[in-house]
Amino acid sequence: MPQPSLIPVIPAPLTETSAIALEWPRLRKHIATRTTSPLGRAWVTGLEPSSDLSWIETQHQRTSELRAMLAAGGTFDFNGLFDPTTQLDKARIEGAALESLEILNLLNVAERVAAWRNLFTSAEATRANGLASATSIAALTAPLLDHDLANLLRALRGKIEPDGSLSDDASPELRRIRRAMERQHRAIEDSLRRSLRSLASEGSAQDELITIRGDRFVIPVKAEFRRRVPGVIHGASSSGQTVFVEPLETIEQNNELVRLLDEEQSEIHRILVAMTRALGENATALHLGTAILAEVESHIARARFANDLNCTRPKFTVGTDVNNAVILSEVRRAPATDGVEGPATPPQSPQPLQASSHETRVPHLRDGSIVAKVGIRAKHEPLSSNDPQISLTNARHPLLELRMRASAREEGTAALTPIPLTIALPAEARQLIISGPNTGGKTVTLKTTGLLALMAQAGIPVPAEEAILPLFHSIYADIGDAQSIERNLSSFSAHVVNLDRISRLADANSLVLLDELGSATDPEEGAALAVAVASHFLATNSWTCITTHLTSLKVYAANHAGVLNAAVGFDQATLSPTYQLRLGVPGASAGLNIAARLGMSEAIMQVAREQMTTQTADIGAFLDQLHDQLREAESERASLHAKEEELRKEKIRLDIEGRAEQKARIRELEQKLETLMQDFATQIKDTVKAIDDKALAQKISRDADLRLARAKREFSDQFRGTIVAHNTGADKHPDRASNAKSPLQQAPRAIKPGDLVTLKSLGRQARVERVIDAKNYEVSIGPMKMRASSDDITDVVTVQAITPLQAARKRGGVTISTATSSDSDYMSSEINVIGRTADEAETEVERFLDRAFLAGLPRIRIVHGTGMGVLRRTLREYLRSHPHVTTVTEPAQNEGGQGATVVELRQ
Repeated sequence: MPQPSLIPVIPAPLTETSAIALEWPRLRKHIATRTTSPLGRAWVTGLEPSSDLSWIETQHQRTSELRAMLAAGGTFDFNGLFDPTTQLDKARIEGAALESLEILNLLNVAERVAAWRNLFTSAEATRANGLASATSIAALTAPLLDHDLANLLRALRGKIEPDGSLSDDASPELRRIRRAMERQHRAIEDSLRRSLRSLASEGSAQDELITIRGDRFVIPVKAEFRRRVPGVIHGASSSGQTVFVEPLETIEQNNELVRLLDEEQSEIHRILVAMTRALGENATALHLGTAILAEVESHIARARFANDLNCTRPKFTVGTDVNNAVILSEVRRAPATDGVEGPATPPQSPQPLQASSHETRVPHLRDGSIVAKVGIRAKHEPLSSNDPQISLTNARHPLLELRMRASAREEGTAALTPIPLTIALPAEARQLIISGPNTGGKTVTLKTTGLLALMAQAGIPVPAEEAILPLFHSIYADIGDAQSIERNLSSFSAHVVNLDRISRLADANSLVLLDELGSATDPEEGAALAVAVASHFLATNSWTCITTHLTSLKVYAANHAGVLNAAVGFDQATLSPTYQLRLGVPGASAGLNIAARLGMSEAIMQVAREQMTTQTADIGAFLDQLHDQLREAESERASLHAKEEELRKEKIRLDIEGRAEQKARIRELEQKLETLMQDFATQIKDTVKAIDDKALAQKISRDADLRLARAKREFSDQFRGTIVAHNTGADKHPDRASNAKSPLQQAPRAIKPGDLVTLKSLGRQARVERVIDAKNYEVSIGPMKMRASSDDITDVVTVQAITPLQAARKRGGVTISTATSSDSDYMSSEINVIGRTADEAETEVERFLDRAFLAGLPRIRIVHGTGMGVLRRTLREYLRSHPHVTTVTEPAQNEGGQGATVVELRQ
């Protein structure tokens, strides 16, 4: 069977990526710096975008799972990984022997492979390393579970020293030989020292030391005394004054030592052959594990990159037909259990999603509405998530952000981030014309769009709050100066050649990015060519983004369906770009203003302004005025929103104070009622004591107790009913309670706990808590409980249990279940904010807290899931400082654990 690849095999690669223009290699190189092994770096630098949706989703899923692992504190050491193909091929040869360092390196690889495999062999290890929900990573690792390297590691571990020499424990025979060699060394040294002492006393020894010549132990003797020492001369010093003699009595000992050395080498070779054979037998597992770890490390690098730049997983729309397009969500969660967010699972099949309530279609400039003319998204025109679209929300160019961080570190200042941009191109408007001042960010917008598309289709999370993209089959970019002296092409000629090539290749599945279309030639001819080129790509239905300073293209966008204008901002007060992209409105180039800001001579600027035609000046002034009005409208809208929020909070505060005052008054009245009842009971007891007939007194006492208890219940029910009537206004509108009911609306015979009934006397719905007898029921309105007779009940509504299908339909957003949408007193004590951002979740929880407090609930439960832990931390910090909250606790594991929070409310 073919060996798994150690570098990515990209299915259905894009026919063209414009990688150099979009700086794709630079981004890959940066992500590769987050790896620790050559294999991981090779995997990352080999990444290319693909048009195979299954492969793309799998890559994103695995990266998401490893982001969760890092968030849970899981780690893994990839040090020591390398490409073992050559060594393993050699190990498969019968009788071959690898070098000891090669074997040691392969053993390090085996250690890493076995360590990764062990993470998936037990549920406890998987959970401890944050991989409990990593189903896609588990599927990647699954083939490795059939190969256990434990026996190999037990047999070879610790037998090779870090310097490559074999340990004495490599085999019993090697240990025996080395022990014998040590004894032989000592015997030879003892013999030579005796000889040295004898020669030294005679003055024949040059130095009292033992040395080695040609694997033989010898002693230094003065040349003139060499004949006095019987033995074999093995050489002389460079000066000739010393000869090295092996005495006769040590010759046999040295011979024995040489023999032991030969035995040692033979044993070492035998051990290396055996080790090599063992590695060869496990070569398949080692190669498979290395390939798996190479990909895993690439996902770890992508996860670290995504966490560092706060990236998100993109979503893809598939298909060019609006009616047939579907969007694949970034992740589908398994059902929540015990309040804890379920594990992420890879998508099984494309499923259409419902339109998001906060996504809006960008109106065309020619729309008759005022909203469309100023480029503000109309809330009444939702952009369906099912449509093919390019939707980037608060996207940032990753390389620009990294460069800004590096500059801040060098200067010792706080790191800045690029001003994010938001682009929304719906299916019916696939062309975007971006205009505005120089250095305003038009080219950065093109590069950001193209680079994020490459990242998304290469399985890399993108730096944006949300990214919805079509599945491109090719990306064409004509950005920058493409002149070529070698090819005899000027800037304009080079652009035209490239445009001609792109126009012949681009189709409905292509993204086309054109910078300064129609520039570098006569403005009038360039404008005509630019409009013609834009019209061609509009006809081919290609996704197209074009930057320009040409008024003709701005007018073209305003007069053609399927084309949107966009502008990068310019601040007239400071005469500087704002780098913000505004959709739906063209921008002024502001070339003269920018030249003045950059220090151009005022005399030259005056002449330049006089040369402008009245029409051009009027258009520029109109666009400047339009942008000023847009800024004022946005400021006014923000101010109105702030005032509405203040009014809402003030209303809540007044409601809370009123409810608190009402509760205090009710408690006071209840205490007075209880005092009266106690006084009445005391008077009855005194009266009974005055009766002489004990039997009669006991009977009267029992009857009095029963009647007193009944009176207490009746007074309590009437008291509570009066309070509810006051709260609901039924006492002020008696007609509400006395409205005629048809015979069909009378209470049926069978009323069971949980049913919703309408009380005639109050005109309000209540929930049946229990059946007291055939004609009386205990009912509740919010926190208030009372007795109701069957004559006072009408309009019985049987509450149906929620089916699994209905529960599944509610899953995914914030769901607050109430018994009836028209009665705010009936509400669930639980809110689910899984899937929301921190800000959205905080807003929803704030509203829910207010409602729960007004309804008198003693406690609520907030389900936020485990995930990255952001929602849990944000909400708990917010809740601890909330005036309605007394305590914030984490429930038991079987009630949600870290995936939920229990909040006790002030009463």
